[in-house]
Amino acid sequence: MEHIASGLAEAAGRVVGDHDVAVTLLLDRSRSTRAATAPTVRELAELEARLDAGPTICALDEMRVVGARDDTTRTPRPWSEAVERAGYHDVLAVPVVIDRRAVGAITLYGRQDADRDDVREIGELLAHQAALVVESGRRLLQLREAVASRDVIGQAKGILMHRFGIDAATAFGRLVEASQDMNVKLVDIARWYVTDQDGSTPSPRPS
Repeated sequence: MEHIASGLAEAAGRVVGDHDVAVTLLLDRSRSTRAATAPTVRELAELEARLDAGPTICALDEMRVVGARDDTTRTPRPWSEAVERAGYHDVLAVPVVIDRRAVGAITLYGRQDADRDDVREIGELLAHQAALVVESGRRLLQLREAVASRDVIGQAKGILMHRFGIDAATAFGRLVEASQDMNVKLVDIARWYVTDQDGSTPSPRPS
């Protein structure tokens, strides 16, 4: 996801040349990745994350467009002072939403006063495009994982077929039974057969 965040930040920077851009993408509930068009902006985004407050955090939590000067935005003083020292006049954060869930945010940092409506419109367009890119990236990752899982299951079936002189259907059935009996994912059982038969690592544990 890091390369996706970097690509989005670079593309957004070309669209809004009068603003610096930070892109935040959520990996899971506790991890995220960030990219920015300027080191200062990346530092400000990381400061927001450490303080757990600011327009980006608010946009992610509430799934709405948030400006640093909005009355409802939680802007901690250390972050606001850092923004001022960096020479930014306004900050606008737009959530990236997929299936009614915020998966990230695009935050625009303006060094000059600009029409808020125009900036908001551009930010929302960028967020929409970002959602499409993120979803495509996730589907590609899922496809790669599915292919890898199929390959390792196929290898495990081959091991069982060779060892016990059984056909492919019976070998697959034994993998499924082991998965159910141990409460372990099928691909993890298969991976154990393929990589752990030499005893170098522990057998799969129930999830």
